[in-house]
Amino acid sequence: MFRLAVFLSALCAVSWGHQCLHIVTPGKWGGRPANCSSPLKSVQTEYVIILHTAGSSCTTHSECREQIMNIQHYHMNDKGWCNIAYNFLIGEDGQVYEGRGWNTEGAHTFGYNDISLGIAFIGDFTGRSPNAAAWTALKHLLSSAFTDGYLSSHYLLMAHGDVSNTISPGQPIRNILKKWPHYKH
Repeated sequence: MFRLAVFLSALCAVSWGHQCLHIVTPGKWGGRPANCSSPLKSVQTEYVIILHTAGSSCTTHSECREQIMNIQHYHMNDKGWCNIAYNFLIGEDGQVYEGRGWNTEGAHTFGYNDISLGIAFIGDFTGRSPNAAAWTALKHLLSSAFTDGYLSSHYLLMAHGDVSNTISPGQPIRNILKKWPHYKH
């Protein structure tokens, strides 16, 4: 079963692009119910902030699930936030995990939470880049967001450190993002 899923995922990525995007919902990764109600200011946001979670990385669904549950526990219990800070998280298992989702204000970047999608790579990427599977997942997520009307056609892609005093998401990620057409610093 696992081999078939990996094969179909690879075939999907080559053949259909964003249409194969499968977002793992909180119900599937073990998320607790959120208490968030503030929507983004616009259905078609003009900003995407790329972050990293700064914790351990994950390369399997079970590892990613555990990391996301730990992040949600920290954000809700220790920080007192209504949910996990990010709209989406991406694991090195090649999966996109829903945090707050498309239309809910995040808690990831002061001054941008209500006007951007916050997408975090799971792990600390100050010393290395996420693997190819994680980058492919980000490309599929952005393509789907644009096609489905969640991103404006002139959206700006920024690293967390471009708009906040932080090293997130790490220089290796910034070096790759700088080559993307929507990147703006």
